Amino acid sequence: MTEKIIAVLATFIIGVISHGGYWGVLALMGIESACIPLPSEIIMPFAGYLVYTGQFKLFWAATAGALGCNVGSICCV
Repeated sequence: MTEKIIAVLATFIIGVISHGGYWGVLALMGIESACIPLPSEIIMPFAGYLVYTGQFKLFWAATAGALGCNVGSICCV
């Protein structure tokens, strides 16, 4: 049961980042920081993999993740 939930979440996250790029990382991290259970442990490793393959730049992936955390925290207040 848990494996199926994680698989669905991973597929969703990969799809959003694949289509949205840095904006997808920002949005997903914002959702996670707004107290909606979307694990950043799946979001950022995939962004890191895209950095490894050369599709993303490390600076912009980290910046998108950090900005997403801040935006999500502001919305939660």
